[in-house]
Amino acid sequence: MKPEKLKNLKGFLCRSFDKQYFFRTYDKDGNFTDYNLCHSDLEIEISDSDAYIYERNGELCIDHSPQTLGIEE
Repeated sequence: MKPEKLKNLKGFLCRSFDKQYFFRTYDKDGNFTDYNLCHSDLEIEISDSDAYIYERNGELCIDHSPQTLGIEE
């Protein structure tokens, strides 16, 4: 194991078809690298312009914009 300090890695929090989360980065050619999430309390900052917060049945969730989801605001 060769640890490498991580600082300002930009990518995407993704969910697989079996509902497991992972982190994906892309290089300039469109190739991607996936990382398993083992960190217990990883700090993140959401900067996605298509991310919206919704309250559904008393719970807060983050999803796509109403336009992307095809619903009325």
